[in-house]
Amino acid sequence: MRKSASIAGSILATALLLGACGNNDTNTENDKTTSTEDATTESGAVSDESTNKDTSSGTSDSSTTNDSTASDSDQDYMKEKMDKLTYDEFELEVDYGKNKEYEIEIEQDNGKVESTVEDELSNSNLHGREAFDEIYPKLEKLDITETTSKEQAIQQALEAFGLKDDYVKFDIEITMPDGQKIQFEDKK
Repeated sequence: MRKSASIAGSILATALLLGACGNNDTNTENDKTTSTEDATTESGAVSDESTNKDTSSGTSDSSTTNDSTASDSDQDYMKEKMDKLTYDEFELEVDYGKNKEYEIEIEQDNGKVESTVEDELSNSNLHGREAFDEIYPKLEKLDITETTSKEQAIQQALEAFGLKDDYVKFDIEITMPDGQKIQFEDKK
């Protein structure tokens, strides 16, 4: 009887140990293959599990490290893409009235690329790499320089971003690699 209890205890301890190790490997692999938003959600789930099961905080620390690594690779990706553009920063705000605005922004702050899409027309809010991937292909279509007329700049931006021209207010601000700022505003 004592031998059976000892074996059962050993099997249970081994199963728990393997189960805990298996979760870390799964989470690490998932963090590497999911988007930043998914990794953040998953990392939150890991933290919740560790709180509920009273396990050590080592699990969420490794998830945080993996999120940082994913963020670093996203940063490298975004910086590489930004180097191909003729703009260092880009901001577009188009107001259609009645709380309907389309705002996008890509900026570089202390060597870090930050991007956001706040699209009230389609109820879409994106941040980070997801926003960058939404904005970047459209920026590639633009050819706005200091010699571009206001009308040409507005038309290019509306076409590139698939926006209508029945706006109330239009504002675009571009920062060139040499630090020069180009801004066009229009109100109807």
